[in-house]
Amino acid sequence: MISKFSLLSDLVEKLNEALSTENASTDRIISRIDQTPIEEVKQRLKQHLKETHNQKNRLRRIIRRLGGKPTDAKADLSSSFISTTMPKGNILPKNVKSKTKDNGPENSIPEEYELVQMRLDFALKHDEMVAYDSLIRTMQMTDIPRQHENISLLEKSMQEEESMAYWYKIHTPLILDNLWPKMIHTSIRRGQNFLLNHIGSKIPLIIIYADLVGSTNMSMTLPVDNLVTLIRAFAHQISLVVDSHGGYVLKYVGDAVISFFPDCVNNKKKYHASDTAVECGKMMINAIKEEINVILHKIYKYPELFAKIGIDAGENAIVQFGYEQLSPIDLLGYSMNIASKITSLTGANKVSIGENVYKSLDHKAQKEFHELSISDGRWKYINYGTDKPYKVYTLNS
Repeated sequence: MISKFSLLSDLVEKLNEALSTENASTDRIISRIDQTPIEEVKQRLKQHLKETHNQKNRLRRIIRRLGGKPTDAKADLSSSFISTTMPKGNILPKNVKSKTKDNGPENSIPEEYELVQMRLDFALKHDEMVAYDSLIRTMQMTDIPRQHENISLLEKSMQEEESMAYWYKIHTPLILDNLWPKMIHTSIRRGQNFLLNHIGSKIPLIIIYADLVGSTNMSMTLPVDNLVTLIRAFAHQISLVVDSHGGYVLKYVGDAVISFFPDCVNNKKKYHASDTAVECGKMMINAIKEEINVILHKIYKYPELFAKIGIDAGENAIVQFGYEQLSPIDLLGYSMNIASKITSLTGANKVSIGENVYKSLDHKAQKEFHELSISDGRWKYINYGTDKPYKVYTLNS
């Protein structure tokens, strides 16, 4: 039989774990207040900083009542939200103040950084609510001094965390509205600046189409503000993955994001570009499943999102529509059309690639794909090098 002393010792340990999280949260909130470009977020975080100090004091009070010693340790909050969509080594800067240079990002811009930090905020609030709920349940089943009063203190902290999470839920669409124009301009500008040096020429590129599944149905069933929030979250997350892999966003077309990676005649570089583009496609799927859906679907009950990715490689003509330097630049080429058609054949949360990309992968990467069986009526594209039907390969389940 477990002794009362052992039960109290375990409870004090759990309370100190919660306290270590609140200790770390204090530093994080202070940093967030300093860095966020959104005044509304700044003011709400200042309020929550006071609430967090109160939460720490409540936990210390309960721990002392149970004969324990409150910890000064600080939990590792980064373990609560580990991005699976970024390449290893992609670490956000500790102090993000500078804007991105016109020719490409040296650091994450404040707008992108804010969206990443808000996702971490969501995850942390969820974890803290789970922790407080567990503490309350444990305390209800444990015979301890001043049980009712201690539970009331924990319930007060739980209510404050729920209130902060609810504030994020209500204000996320508004915050996204504030950040979106700057984010989309920066992502597009990077791609346009790259293409500006190649106007009027043909260059080898790897094209990626990322398409949101079921958006037509969502447009007919969702309130327009919810639909806009989902489309923007999808486009932003896909763009962030592209940027983090060294690719470029070409444009946003409805519910699709079209991006590209520079290819090369040199075989070694070509293999690397193809491998990177395929890895980027995989990470796009993970971004939807493990980051957007974890927050918007599982916590805030938005519809679950699914994506399909089509990738092809080939030469594309760089065309500028206008004669001014800032006139829009677009791509024309067989691989652009093929990538779009490949996407239409691809299933939800799948990545499909054209024959040119497949042949450029190393043998190990090729084994991850199988040839897609396509009826003749659905596919009329040929490989101009062989005059045979152009093959499409889909990532294995």
